[in-house]
Amino acid sequence: MSQDRIDILERALKREKKARKAAEKILEQKSTELYYSKKKIEELYKEVESELTKTDSQLQGVFENIVDAYVIIDIAGNILKMNATAAHLFDFESDKSDGNLMNMVLPEDIDYVSQSFKSLQKEGSIKDFKINIKTNKNDIKLVHVNASIIYDKGIAVAAQGILRDITQDNKYQKSLEAEREKYRAITANMNLGLLEVNNNDEILLCNSSFCEMSGYAQEELLGKVASDLFLDSEVAEIIKNENLKRQKGDSNSYELKIKNKLGEIRYWLVSGAPNYNFEGKVIGSIGIHLDITAFKKLQEQKEKLLIDLEKSNNELHEYAHVVSHDLKSPLRSINALVSWLKEDNFGKLDEMSLKNFGLIESTLEKMEQLISNILTYSSLGEETQSNQPVNLNDVLLEIKETIYMPEHISLKANTELPIINGDKTKLEQLFQNLIGNAIKYCDKAEGFIEVNCRELDQHYEFSVKDNGIGIEEKHHEKIFKIFNYLNKSKDSSGIGLSIVKKIVDLHCGDIWLESSLGTGSTFFFTLKK
Repeated sequence: MSQDRIDILERALKREKKARKAAEKILEQKSTELYYSKKKIEELYKEVESELTKTDSQLQGVFENIVDAYVIIDIAGNILKMNATAAHLFDFESDKSDGNLMNMVLPEDIDYVSQSFKSLQKEGSIKDFKINIKTNKNDIKLVHVNASIIYDKGIAVAAQGILRDITQDNKYQKSLEAEREKYRAITANMNLGLLEVNNNDEILLCNSSFCEMSGYAQEELLGKVASDLFLDSEVAEIIKNENLKRQKGDSNSYELKIKNKLGEIRYWLVSGAPNYNFEGKVIGSIGIHLDITAFKKLQEQKEKLLIDLEKSNNELHEYAHVVSHDLKSPLRSINALVSWLKEDNFGKLDEMSLKNFGLIESTLEKMEQLISNILTYSSLGEETQSNQPVNLNDVLLEIKETIYMPEHISLKANTELPIINGDKTKLEQLFQNLIGNAIKYCDKAEGFIEVNCRELDQHYEFSVKDNGIGIEEKHHEKIFKIFNYLNKSKDSSGIGLSIVKKIVDLHCGDIWLESSLGTGSTFFFTLKK
């Protein structure tokens, strides 16, 4: 081998050694870098693994504590995972129970659910889906579903959904709608006018009755200011004040004088109440309106009649006093003339003449008593009567001392008599007339008059019982009418029981009797407490 060839090989060997050293150096450097990269990757992996563990723990906590039911199913509908709320919704014993959602669908909804599930797989999600399910305990529940598909490498492998039991909400909604329909029908058909306005008095709602009352069509009212349509400035101020009361939460009733579409003056009775929103804020008012125009006219007529009646009563009372005086004067003159004739012809008159003079005197006496009774009857309704506590025991005692009581007749009260509010003079007349009648018409050798009383809710019921001649039942009603008397004796004017009834009426009571001929009578009457 030549020297040149050897030199070439040596130089090549040197270059190869040099290149090998350089490669070894590079390899050593890369090995070091790879080692540190591996260490860094291992650290990053641990960090990622820790984060994944933490995140998984957090997701598990959310899954377990979510308020709504959460469930994961495979494509066939088998439950893969569910939380406790879902287990409760489906009536399972625990969230580890097995089940298939498709088996919970009602037969009539199978096609509907199948189509919806296909749409879920196609679109990837579905919202506001409502379906009835039969739970593990065969209860029917209406559930609201929001669901989405779970993919693995682009392939749908499962579905997840949040479910909410809206059974009660649905029942409540239907009940609420039914109530709304009921009240809408009542509002539309009731005879009272309904008007709803906002805080600016703008009309929001009115029923047909209000339209009839006002003369306006509904489209003419909605959006208009109520006070501008119906009220003058004076009445508008009333409405303004009433609206201020509504904003404070007050409800009340008041009268309004309004003018309808035809320009007629009408009177309305309004019951107003505040209208609240769901937040409890007053957003306007609701008024129920009743047309009281006819009633107001009747009231005005009544007031005029009362004034006229009072005037007539006063005139009648004055007339009764004048007539009483004018009638009694000639009676007294006749009585004086009879007395003079008897004195002038003393010893000259025969028995028949004296008897006739006696008849004239008794007739004059009866006429004077009749006139006095008429005056008493006409005075009973005077407004000057007093109203004070009256002890009826004292009244009965005074009657015993002042009235003529024959020895064969006894008068007693079997019960303690009450104290009532009334006119003492008229109450004395009441008891005195009844007791006087019992004395007058007693035909028994041993007579009695008994006064009794019992307490009712609003009244006292009294009775005056005797064992006199009695009254036939056919006469029981008419004896209380003026100038009706059954025994035309010189002592009977036919007014006594009419006076009794009028006094009872003045004390807000009733009067009646129980009696039969020959057995006596019991007069019952009530007086307000």
